[in-house]
Amino acid sequence: MNGNDGKPLNCAAVLAAVAVYNNSSRGSAEFGAIPRALVTILDGLTPGKTTYVKGIDRQVQLTCGKDKKIVGQ
Repeated sequence: MNGNDGKPLNCAAVLAAVAVYNNSSRGSAEFGAIPRALVTILDGLTPGKTTYVKGIDRQVQLTCGKDKKIVGQ
């Protein structure tokens, strides 16, 4: 996963972006800092589905819960 500056993100940065996605409103400055490709992936997750995002050091498993919150591991 590449950031907005074109540089690859590590797994901690991906998990931090997921936390901002879950807790911030779409119009906030924090939400605007999330990589657009990650927002597209997270928007496409339906409850009960899992996807993987590759960071520099490892893959991050992202799962959408019934409450529409994304959980990363």
